[in-house]
Amino acid sequence: MKLLEWLPKLKTHIYWERKEQFLLKQDTHTSWVLFAVESGRFNFQIGNVLDQAESGDLVICPPNTAFHRRIVTPLSFHAITFDLPHEEADQELAARFPDYLIHLPHTTRLNDNFEELRLIEPLTYKTADNDSRKQHYFIDIWYLIAKASGRKENVLPTAANDSLMEQVALHLKNHAHESMAIREVAVDLGLTPVQLIRRFKAMYAVAPLQYLTSIRIKTACTLLLETDWTLDVIAGKCSYENGYYLSRVFSKHMGCNPSTYRKQNQY
Repeated sequence: MKLLEWLPKLKTHIYWERKEQFLLKQDTHTSWVLFAVESGRFNFQIGNVLDQAESGDLVICPPNTAFHRRIVTPLSFHAITFDLPHEEADQELAARFPDYLIHLPHTTRLNDNFEELRLIEPLTYKTADNDSRKQHYFIDIWYLIAKASGRKENVLPTAANDSLMEQVALHLKNHAHESMAIREVAVDLGLTPVQLIRRFKAMYAVAPLQYLTSIRIKTACTLLLETDWTLDVIAGKCSYENGYYLSRVFSKHMGCNPSTYRKQNQY
């Protein structure tokens, strides 16, 4: 992956917890800006792109570009500035993510990097140039960004595959709250489960079941923070048998159990 040829240099890092509004509605930096969202949601505009980012999303803003943003729900996030080694690297990163939004799956690896960045020191706007530990964890996040970029490279193995797998992804998203078997989805499409999994992974870099699970966990995160429902009720909304089973799956994907997630992130 070409992005791995050009490693970034971390300049500054600060962590904000349950922030209710930005100090500035817009800002412009001479370096790249990255907002890595742990919880909450915010709207942003960069150039002509308007979108919303939430838990697990990364938003990147190129140097010397206005970054407009507004918090929708209390936001916990890492604000990072960084530089790339030369102009070609800047152009490559901008080309890979023209919508400025990077979706990363909730993984223990990502959460561990976030936790280590929080724990290194009381976080301020101090320059991080000489902090090798922060650079280390930022580089590991960069590897995840490069992997996401690689998924974009493999999105269209063929026009036919693209169309069919997009239908599968849409079906999984629209019916994530229902009980379903990947085998049945494959049969409905005239494919074997192995064929479906292979083609889906070629496009999305994850198996259909992993994709479905990530949608359900994302829904669970939202319901944990925006309702006072019990875990059993939330489990039912996410198509899990009970709160105990949801807790097992949630802990595996998020690195903490649902009650801890709610306590740490609910405003």
